[in-house]
Amino acid sequence: MKNIISNFKTIGLSFLAIMILSCDGDEVCGYTGDNDPDCPNLEANIGDDCDSNGDTILDGTVNEFCECITNEPILPEGCDLKGSLNLSSGMDANGDPIAAAFGAIDPFWKVINQPPLFQGNASNPCTNAAVGTFSNDAYSMNFGAMGSSAWVNQPGTGTLAPFDLGPNGSFGCNNAVNNAGIQVPFVFERSFCVLEDTQVDYNFVFKADDRMYFELVDNNTGAVLDTSATYIWTGTAIPAWSQTNFNLPAGSYSIRGSLINTGAVILGFSFLGDMVTSNGEVVISNNSEECCENNTITVQNVLEEVNCDRMFNAITDSIGDNWVFELLDNSNTVIRTATTDINGNIFFSGLADGTYTVRITNQSGWSQTVTTETRTVIGNTAVITEFYSCRT
Repeated sequence: MKNIISNFKTIGLSFLAIMILSCDGDEVCGYTGDNDPDCPNLEANIGDDCDSNGDTILDGTVNEFCECITNEPILPEGCDLKGSLNLSSGMDANGDPIAAAFGAIDPFWKVINQPPLFQGNASNPCTNAAVGTFSNDAYSMNFGAMGSSAWVNQPGTGTLAPFDLGPNGSFGCNNAVNNAGIQVPFVFERSFCVLEDTQVDYNFVFKADDRMYFELVDNNTGAVLDTSATYIWTGTAIPAWSQTNFNLPAGSYSIRGSLINTGAVILGFSFLGDMVTSNGEVVISNNSEECCENNTITVQNVLEEVNCDRMFNAITDSIGDNWVFELLDNSNTVIRTATTDINGNIFFSGLADGTYTVRITNQSGWSQTVTTETRTVIGNTAVITEFYSCRT
């Protein structure tokens, strides 16, 4: 009998607790910042609108723990949101121009490919010692200690090159040509991200030696959203590249510039201008640690007709366009498939930190000694994977 009475007491107290602590099905759960102690049994209220920050605006949704979860996207902690970004070349983290010097690296612009070079003619590979400084970094440099408005320099910005050429640099090599007879460019990338859908305005001006154009690219899809005019050294006026109220959904983006050297002596470019949100929204950010990482793995595909030495160093070597490659994640699952462009490149961009494998799809009449390459990317890095195919 005592056990029966005890059980009745337990049931009664439990029922009373539920009656006291449960929410009415018609009320909106009050939010106190943690699990609401007045509302542990909330099945009738899950999914209801609620006020997430006490400003009386129902901007959230009740979850199964009586927490009011905001409907706004949760921003990564590392983001430094702004309404304006200075995307100019050769700027330090404080927005000041980086003086031309040996070892002076732009913290934002990267070089995401390394095209073959030649010296004099296509059968003579480039031997300039500066080629050995290539590291995917973009270096602040100058030619002949020129003034701030001379050569391709512009006041308020820095001039960049893919090699560490210093304040009085020279080069002496040209870009090799692709199968269309056009020089394969160095591709520079300046990434940023948009945390909420917005519209942007921009007005950029640029100069380059010897030839360059720019694109606005969606890093996740590779889609080209806008393209500038092409600047040709001494042959064209300084071009302006501008847009107003240009739609940019939330995502990761890059300004990409394609630079070729045709005159051997020197190469470099300057790029000047800001991107601002059209209505002043503070929703754009530089890529930084823990904020919309944009790692890039680049495929560079070369075909060797005669000497299979895994180097582009003979007139019989050529660029491998229209080849299919796969990108696999660390569980060996194919996450992207793409085809090399006319320059033998694929840019797998917008990648989160991690380890990935690139795999070539062979074509009839060719063979490879290396068919996969594994790369680890972290902290907004760019790495290049070179593939060489030999004629069978």
